[in-house]
Amino acid sequence: MIESLRKVGLLGIGVLSITEEKIKQVVNELVEKGEMNKEEGKTLVHELLTEKKKQMQDFDEKISRDVQNAIGKSKIASKDDVSRLEDKITELEKTVQKLLEK
Repeated sequence: MIESLRKVGLLGIGVLSITEEKIKQVVNELVEKGEMNKEEGKTLVHELLTEKKKQMQDFDEKISRDVQNAIGKSKIASKDDVSRLEDKITELEKTVQKLLEK
């Protein structure tokens, strides 16, 4: 029973969509029904919350990569591009100023 619940929670529907409160509620119900003891319940809650955190990090990284890829494919200047242009403009302004002083 517990192993099946872990598989459903961790692999089946994914933990991203489940709130911490809902996880605790479901586990508490299982403890109250006697389907697991409190220690098993605490362990399961910890495992599910750990998996949720991992899935959130993976999701954030994937979104970040996808956004960076989309920006890279577009004609939008990146922060680094703008910074390089600002440095080049400053350099050109200094060169122009030196030429005007001659």
